[in-house]
Amino acid sequence: MRIKRSVIAVSAALAPMLALPGHAFGQAQDPDSNARMERVVVTGSSIARIDGETALPVQILKREEIERTGATSTEELVKQLSSLSSQGSSTTVANSAGYGGGSIATVSLRGLGGARTLVLVNGRRVAVYGGGSAGSAGSSVDVNSIPLSAIERVEVLKDGASAVYGSDAIAGVVNFILRKDYQGVEASANYGQTSDHRARDRKATIFAGFGNMAEQGWNLTGSINLQKTDPLMGIDRPYARRLNVAENNDVTSSIAFPANVVLNNKGLLGNPALPNCAPVSVQSPFSSSRCTFDNSLFVSLQPKFEKASFMANGHLRLSGEAEAYFESGFTKNKITSTTQQVPLAYNAVTTATNPYVPAFQALIAQYPGMTAKYGSNIGRGGFILIPSSPYYPTAFAAANGLTGLPLLLNYRDVANGQRNTLDVSENARFVAGVRGSLAGWDMDSAFLYSQSKVHEELLSGYAQYSKVLPILNSGVINPFGDTTDQTALSKVRAAEFRGTSYSSKTSTTSIDAKGSREIFNLPAGAVGLALGAELRREEFNYDPSVAIQTGDIAGLGGNAFPVTGARNVGSVYAESSIPILKHLDADVAVRYDNYQGVGHTVNPKASIRWQPVQSLLLRSAVGRGFRAPSLTDLYTPQATGITGNGSRDYLRCPNLATGAPRDCNFQFTTITGGNPNLKPEKSTSITAGIMWEPVKNASISLDAFRINLKDAIVVGGLSANYFLANAARTQQYAQFINRGAPDGNAAGVGPIDSIVQTNANLFKTQVAGVDVDAMYRLRLDDRNRMSFRLSGTYMNKYDVQGPDGSYTSSLDQALNASGGVVLRWKHNASMTWEHGPFALTLLQNYQKGYTDVLANLAPTGSTPRKVDAYQTFDMQLAYSGVKDTRLAFGVKNLANRNPPYTNLTSNFLGGYDVSYGDPRGRYIYVTATYAYT
Repeated sequence: MRIKRSVIAVSAALAPMLALPGHAFGQAQDPDSNARMERVVVTGSSIARIDGETALPVQILKREEIERTGATSTEELVKQLSSLSSQGSSTTVANSAGYGGGSIATVSLRGLGGARTLVLVNGRRVAVYGGGSAGSAGSSVDVNSIPLSAIERVEVLKDGASAVYGSDAIAGVVNFILRKDYQGVEASANYGQTSDHRARDRKATIFAGFGNMAEQGWNLTGSINLQKTDPLMGIDRPYARRLNVAENNDVTSSIAFPANVVLNNKGLLGNPALPNCAPVSVQSPFSSSRCTFDNSLFVSLQPKFEKASFMANGHLRLSGEAEAYFESGFTKNKITSTTQQVPLAYNAVTTATNPYVPAFQALIAQYPGMTAKYGSNIGRGGFILIPSSPYYPTAFAAANGLTGLPLLLNYRDVANGQRNTLDVSENARFVAGVRGSLAGWDMDSAFLYSQSKVHEELLSGYAQYSKVLPILNSGVINPFGDTTDQTALSKVRAAEFRGTSYSSKTSTTSIDAKGSREIFNLPAGAVGLALGAELRREEFNYDPSVAIQTGDIAGLGGNAFPVTGARNVGSVYAESSIPILKHLDADVAVRYDNYQGVGHTVNPKASIRWQPVQSLLLRSAVGRGFRAPSLTDLYTPQATGITGNGSRDYLRCPNLATGAPRDCNFQFTTITGGNPNLKPEKSTSITAGIMWEPVKNASISLDAFRINLKDAIVVGGLSANYFLANAARTQQYAQFINRGAPDGNAAGVGPIDSIVQTNANLFKTQVAGVDVDAMYRLRLDDRNRMSFRLSGTYMNKYDVQGPDGSYTSSLDQALNASGGVVLRWKHNASMTWEHGPFALTLLQNYQKGYTDVLANLAPTGSTPRKVDAYQTFDMQLAYSGVKDTRLAFGVKNLANRNPPYTNLTSNFLGGYDVSYGDPRGRYIYVTATYAYT
């Protein structure tokens, strides 16, 4: 068997395979026929060539394979790729669970993050997502803005490509190629639901094309797609809990209903309703003196998702080999998420500019004994229960030495109920260009405009501090039980903030021109040259409501301010393919980028491809990368936020049993924002691979990779989790921790007021591993064919430099508070049996186990537990025996496997890692497609 040098053979070899094909093998092509064969541009190169297999590792997922995976969204599809990691990815669930940053889903090659993975559509850029003002929302593409039904194939370049595509391709490129040049009408409908009937998914698509380019000289293609997905709540999945007694893990909140009462200046809590904490809260065995609240029950594990998309593209022959073309698309996503009731604690107000602060200070001044009793624990403002309230627990107050004083409350706002948020994103893209041959050059030039508009609507449950706290602090609401005063309840509900919390818009406008040709001949063949240039304008605007700017909306963590930024980027690049010997080719490229306000950079790349025999290919590449900080990395104004539930100050709380909740289990204020002094990230990437066909219809490829990254831009700088991991670090990084005045605590330091987490260039990261792709196809007879495929990634190294200069491995370690882990091994394996009009596919998805974080109540000297491997099996049976019709029945997660338990909590969820665990369980679907051509 020989490696074929024809893109036609590439397609033929890939067609019958289920999942994750990256390489093609076939018969050698007669060199004299090259002139009759179509030249194509392969992802990772700008040179149009006949050879479909370059020196760079490109993984391809074709439309046939996409259909067989049973994926219901683009986000779910990319999770099938073994080269993508949950570490550094953002998921719709994680981002919709209460952080006010929209609902973005990103891809993370090699675990290096969505900002370092370049996402393209038809080889050109897409505007980054506009939701929120920092982090992944401001520097990454939302893959759910690309409709799944419009995708012809996905090409994943698993190698740094800054020299070809630009500075943000450090980890690699994911190129979504959309359908085009279609003739006829195709209608498709899909219905799926979980086996317990908790959530459904419905989707309908019409795809149509008119005109024949070969005969009529034009083609127009368009599609419409509608989709609706039901929500799935945490209460429906018993494993989604933040309290696990058997594992000594309790990451529940002390802000509960019935409300807990602060008893002294150390923050010790009690509750007059004990032992009755139901139905909203529970009495944890680890904290029997108070009620405790588990967020997970009230959070949507899968939000309500409504999507509508439109796509149209066309081609018109001008003359000779020249043609004009356009591409257009519009996607509107509406994601409605539910989170737990907002906390309205005694110190809920975190911003000094909040309009309620003066009123709260005046109220406290009426009770001189408050300051003596509580010190700085009182805070800037929150819910306190005055002694004149009919709900004031007089006996409880007397028993705790609080007679005549207002009670400081840790109250969960059940009066307003759960939070419901609607994130609406509108993504538009338009390309118009001309391509063809000119003076021997294959030319392509186009204008691009891509835009992402996002706005967030707060539907219910978000109290406005300046309106609700005066009502609560008048004593008309019962914080320990049912409130019977309906007038008071109506006033509280009227104090919600309902409406647009923020809107944002990002856009990319560019014009580019590129061309390639053979410039002269060497004894081994023709030398190819590609030249290109691009001018690009990037713009970003984030417009929060006045209530967000003053930190007046409960449940959004703090305040945020408007952001407006724009810059111009100019680039030129050159690439040359050089045949050194008959079966030895080299490729060199260099790119110059100039980022306004950041600086300029030159990044080279070189690769080599050697085919000593027809069944063996050796290849290697080396290149430099450069990623300029995004507009939001640089210019986001400083704002306040909060740490996750359960943060701990080890200096003031060395022992959970005796420490104050204010120090032991709290959400500390953080100061976040941009840094105009950020430097660009720089990287070096190296790949080396082998492709071998030992026997007919069998192939295996191994591609080793290494990426060294320095000056990594970290949104939020060093995390609060790192500062607060232990007492030694808390002392070592005291300059990033703002404290109040000492209040008698044995540690001799005051309570934490805030933690500085502005953006920063931090340290280095070293990544290395091997991608494996193996395939075997077997023809039993004219009606029976079988194919087998294994695609996996083995990570040998993921070392992150620490503040002291030493490196720590992140492999198989649950380290990221937002979820995600860099696994040493991950693979997808598939088997497809084709019998006449039937096709049966079985797919295995496997992620190995890893080391969990210690439970927050683990005994001293405990050894971290192991998180189990996560393995699921999917099945699909397809039938195409009816003319122009394809019917498919499938089951995802056949064994109904729950995600493995972890002590790690992700946003407001717990019990499993939301970055890769699928809470749907067994999911059953049917698809019907009719194509009239």
